Amino acid sequence: MCFPRTLRRCLALFLVTFGAIGAGCAGNEQMMAASGETPAAQGSVATETGDNGNTVVHVRVKHLAPPERIAPGATTYVVWVQAIGNSVQSVGALNVDDDLAGKLDFVTPHRVFRVVITPETQATVASPSHRAVFTADVDVH
Repeated sequence: MCFPRTLRRCLALFLVTFGAIGAGCAGNEQMMAASGETPAAQGSVATETGDNGNTVVHVRVKHLAPPERIAPGATTYVVWVQAIGNSVQSVGALNVDDDLAGKLDFVTPHRVFRVVITPETQATVASPSHRAVFTADVDVH
């Protein structure tokens, strides 16, 4: 039972509970593992199967420090996908806003893969040049 004094807590609990249910509607959702360099950061990966059978991936982060605070010269975060037996491939830049939150949606033909987020000097780098701030192993079966 909520009393006026704790109404804000009850509302927050309600939003977290039902927000999590709504976020789960995308399909499989899992938390990403944060590196020791970003202990306060939180990230998640949600997947769903697209109309053509590809995997639609939704990456969400919050409390992620600006990239220049993680790696000297970094200006952005890049999201990478690596399927078993394949080389790592950039799927786009993850822009972090003033509230330290960011999101990126992309499509991949893979069903089993790793998602990695690294700070980089530019969004168009060919391969990761810094240590990952987030990782997640995804298996959509």
